[in-house]
Amino acid sequence: MKKVQKRAFTLIELLVVIAIIAILAAILFPVFAQAREKARSISCLSNVKQFSLSALMYLQDYDETFPQSVNCVSGCMADPLGRGGIIVPGSGATVETVYSLIMPYMKNTDILVCPSQRPGVDFRATIAPIGLQLTTTFRYASYGINFALFQDPGLPPGLFEADPVIALAAVNEPVTTTMFYDTRYDRPGANAKRTAEGCSLLGATSVFGWDNFPGDSRHSDGFNVGFVDGHAKFSNKRGTIPGTSPSGATTVPTYTLPCDLSGIPGGTADT
Repeated sequence: MKKVQKRAFTLIELLVVIAIIAILAAILFPVFAQAREKARSISCLSNVKQFSLSALMYLQDYDETFPQSVNCVSGCMADPLGRGGIIVPGSGATVETVYSLIMPYMKNTDILVCPSQRPGVDFRATIAPIGLQLTTTFRYASYGINFALFQDPGLPPGLFEADPVIALAAVNEPVTTTMFYDTRYDRPGANAKRTAEGCSLLGATSVFGWDNFPGDSRHSDGFNVGFVDGHAKFSNKRGTIPGTSPSGATTVPTYTLPCDLSGIPGGTADT
């Protein structure tokens, strides 16, 4: 009876197969990662658009007036002229933000969180150093606001007349006026990334303001931006957004990417 010889893979053959698999994995994994990030960027863009449209719904219900960036709920000082509560930093007053004011029109807190930045910026923690506390209806968000649109008339140093609420009719260029955008929070002393991006260090030395929230280029070297007319689009961090603002006898770009996305073209470049 003839004996059948069994054939098996040699060690060299196995090593060659493993090497081929490793090479293919090294080629394909970055492609998969890029595809996954692209999907996250698209989902994030959808969030920004929904957030922008929800804000426009709010405007229709409130005489086409943009909500305040921060509004007193309790523990604020009474204004003798009856214009509203004065929010005194360090008082422990409870405040609500533009995010919680627009929340009823979204009905979904996940819209405020970018898939590439979970859980988002902790606004309760960022507002705590100035001695204020948030309502329990809102805490995390991945998107910054245009502080020139969402003013804070009850918060020093610019009280009431110095920081009035903004009407939609005051925005002459809604297509190029930012409303929301991908952001991060730059804590005081966090200067490395700002320096690398060519941004002013002001935001790294203050505690809470427009300069603490630059555009965060977390999507393939860019970020998503929502505009006052309701559209949203991706912007490269080295790109530009049209619009100029007066500065003395000359004009300057309203927005400086990625450092400053606050301002209304034709008005104050930031706030």
